Amino acid sequence: MLITYGWSDALRHDFAPFAAQGLSPARVVLQQRGRYGLVTEAGEVAGAPSGRLQHEAAPGALPVAGDWVAIQPRPGEGMAVIRHVMPRRTEFVRKAAGTGEAPQVVAANVDVAFLVLGLDADFNLRRLERYLAAAWESGATPVVVLTKADACEDLPGVVARTE
Repeated sequence: MLITYGWSDALRHDFAPFAAQGLSPARVVLQQRGRYGLVTEAGEVAGAPSGRLQHEAAPGALPVAGDWVAIQPRPGEGMAVIRHVMPRRTEFVRKAAGTGEAPQVVAANVDVAFLVLGLDADFNLRRLERYLAAAWESGATPVVVLTKADACEDLPGVVARTE
């Protein structure tokens, strides 16, 4: 099952020290207020970071959607404890909400980022430039998808400026 989510021989190799500790690999597919949706070889389970991970994690190092993690399954409870986060290949980062200056990682290990913009009255080339910059900075390959062509009065002109 993990192969469908990107598990590879390289990840298996990097995971070996965690496997030696009796931990299992999982991919974070959902992150919501400290609770996580994880995909494992056995299927989907809920997860939560261990107290030690929460306490010792550097800023931006707690699991986010896309991360590969080492978990300790709790089969009787239908959940797992996240013990470690594997190194990230890519990460989408934004300025944290509020007054904090710390960056916030919102997704990890993204290969392709689809940037979807409508060609209606809300279309904005500067916004597209910001999205492209964020995608390239993350390490992902951006793909621009333009929608609502029927709402655009000058489709050839807008497409030319966008290119």
